[in-house]
Amino acid sequence: MQSQINTQTAAPFKGSAAVVRASQGFAILHGSLAPAGCVIRLDGFTTEAYDGRARVFESAGDALAAVHAGQIRDCDIVIIRHEGDMAYRADDLGDISAALEGAGIERVTLITDGHIGTCSGSVIGQVAPSASARGPIAYINDDDIIHIDIAARRIDILADIDMRRAARMQKPGQKTFGAGALEKYARMVTSVTRDGSF
Repeated sequence: MQSQINTQTAAPFKGSAAVVRASQGFAILHGSLAPAGCVIRLDGFTTEAYDGRARVFESAGDALAAVHAGQIRDCDIVIIRHEGDMAYRADDLGDISAALEGAGIERVTLITDGHIGTCSGSVIGQVAPSASARGPIAYINDDDIIHIDIAARRIDILADIDMRRAARMQKPGQKTFGAGALEKYARMVTSVTRDGSF
């Protein structure tokens, strides 16, 4: 599939040409990026469908540093992975959304396999399967095109994830917690889609 941004739908915020208020509350999206679903906070979005280029980070801290360094551009889709179920807990994304607001960057979407928590704005969380579970989010590269269609409840990546997964023999990197109870928990806990059970 050809990876091109649809310039007519690339702006998910106020001021874009085709703004449509989605709704309030939360919704579940599915698609090639989140086969088992993900959670979207609807009131952070004002456009029903748009494309954006991925900027990939392995932690919330790395993403926050990129914001402070001025490395995030308008219409970027910031991917923060390895924050999900097997990483024991999600880092708080609130600092990132606050940094984006402080920098005057309003046309950025945050996508994570961690929990949304207190993060406001355009944020999509609990992408499942998570990166640690070898979900599609583990194989996203910088500049991949992400397509989000809120009306259709779809979230897709315009890339051949199956080919990337097959080409990568090693397991995606996982966070570790050293010896003790936290490490044991991280190894045993299941996906959030299974209630995080053991």
